[in-house]
Amino acid sequence: MDEQVERLLAGCPPAVRELAVAAGALIEEVVPDAVVEVDVSARLIAYTFQPGTYRGVVAAVALHGAYVNIMFGRGVELLEHDGDGLLEGTGRTARHVKVRRVEDVARPGVRRLIAASAALTPRSGR
Repeated sequence: MDEQVERLLAGCPPAVRELAVAAGALIEEVVPDAVVEVDVSARLIAYTFQPGTYRGVVAAVALHGAYVNIMFGRGVELLEHDGDGLLEGTGRTARHVKVRRVEDVARPGVRRLIAASAALTPRSGR
């Protein structure tokens, strides 16, 4: 695990750490070429194709008190891929999947959303 991720997770309750690790492992499995970036002030672990920008973020794990959100900056564009109705939120562009139990990460729809987000997200140099 990335050192910055470990430091961020060290301050979280064990259950939130477990959820964040499970969500991050799935994102890394689906998108192995994404770069991990940590935003400590936002309590966010981002998986990106364009480090240093939000433009290239495929997905991010946002840490909360008792759960995590898998966030998608282009979430509105993913609605057509969300046959299971997992996406939540009302923002103009972003949506998230709330993860309260490790089993939530294993839902097939979560994997599909991550893969669809990766397909929609611009990569460096393109």
